[in-house]
Amino acid sequence: MERLLTSGNTHPGRRRKENQDACIVKHLWTDEKALAVVIDGVGGYAGGERATAIAKDCIEQYMQVPSGDTLTMLREAVIFANNQIAEERKKDQKLSAMCCVLTALVADTLSQRIYFVHVGDTRLYRYRDGKIQKLTRDHSVVGIREDAGEITEKEAMAHPHRNQILREVGSALHRLDDEDFMEYGCDALVPGDLLLLCSDGLTDMITSHQITRVLSTNQPLINKTGRLVELANECGGHDNITVVLLQYPVSISIEKITSNIVSVSTNTETFSNETNKKKDRQWTNAIFVPAVLLLILIAAASWYFSTPKKVLATDDRHPVSAFNIPPDSSRVKTMARVYHPVVQGPPTLEKTDTLRISSTQNFADLKKYADSTGSTIVLVPKKYNSNHFAAVAITGRSAKPGDTLLVSNLRLIGFENGIDIHLPILLKAENLVFENTTNPFRYLFKPGEKQASLLFMNIVKQ
Repeated sequence: MERLLTSGNTHPGRRRKENQDACIVKHLWTDEKALAVVIDGVGGYAGGERATAIAKDCIEQYMQVPSGDTLTMLREAVIFANNQIAEERKKDQKLSAMCCVLTALVADTLSQRIYFVHVGDTRLYRYRDGKIQKLTRDHSVVGIREDAGEITEKEAMAHPHRNQILREVGSALHRLDDEDFMEYGCDALVPGDLLLLCSDGLTDMITSHQITRVLSTNQPLINKTGRLVELANECGGHDNITVVLLQYPVSISIEKITSNIVSVSTNTETFSNETNKKKDRQWTNAIFVPAVLLLILIAAASWYFSTPKKVLATDDRHPVSAFNIPPDSSRVKTMARVYHPVVQGPPTLEKTDTLRISSTQNFADLKKYADSTGSTIVLVPKKYNSNHFAAVAITGRSAKPGDTLLVSNLRLIGFENGIDIHLPILLKAENLVFENTTNPFRYLFKPGEKQASLLFMNIVKQ
């Protein structure tokens, strides 16, 4: 199995003397596995630098010895780092605002998988077959709009609120089962893949097209990381810049097979014309028939996965999961629909901001976004995506059981499910509009939790 190639580079940039960024890039347990982490400190120089150092040390320490499945271990490492930072904040008033954002990755050529955890506005990209793809979503005010396609990449890079983050590591204690803290997942890793982790000091300065041009060169990885940092500095270097690259090289055996095929093809030219014709027919049959069958299979798979799937109706006890994740039998949820709106006429929607979304948005993130823009937020399903996921989720990041929570200036259009409420609270609503929404509210509680009552003010269901 091929050894992963790695390279990392971090630089303070042109406008800052200190560097609150840090990175980890090392082989993990075996040559076939590698750990890569990019960390960006938040909370002033002293606080950001301290938070970054704690996160780096905690993740390296936790990942020293393999234990359990890789993705769970990586998530636990980030939780460990988060809680250590949160505890340190309490000890020193000068560090009371410290936290960080990070993206962590384990690449494994044996299983041909990558496992990642992400919080904030650092990023993970994959470069494959000449194209670059962003695998993480920015947890930031501007990132939500850019990922939804409401603003362009260049508009996002120049946006005055681009540094307002919605999630961070270390601002509060978290548990592994907190659904709205970290983004995590796994994906395929194939020979030739090039993975990029970076801080926003890179992506605020240069575009994905510029990044692609560097990654497409035949330079060694160390030259590519250096060139990316150099480009960010040439474009202003306003922030610390951190770049980590991992490459899964193409197997040598594949190259040998290719050269052997070329050699066989060349040698056949020495045969007689009659022999050549016979060989050509055999060669054509051997290659053409499997190739046609392969193309048919690819076309069928493409049609199947691109065709919208019907979602089976469920009863109130088994809501459809937006992420197709098997339910955890130890945390079975029950649901009761409670919807008795008091219609007082449509609210006045003066300044609106439309977001096209492809997954459930956390209410805490939306509230920060709405507060920063002063707009009524309009949510609609992203084109070509199913509308069966809930538009908004109210979780422990927004309130505690028994709290009274105000949901205001929000308009949901075209969703199967409107707002999922995961804990017993008293809900007040102002200027809350549902259009073409089958289930405006769903209450999702663990068995035994007390049902909360609802207060509605100026709610419209159209």
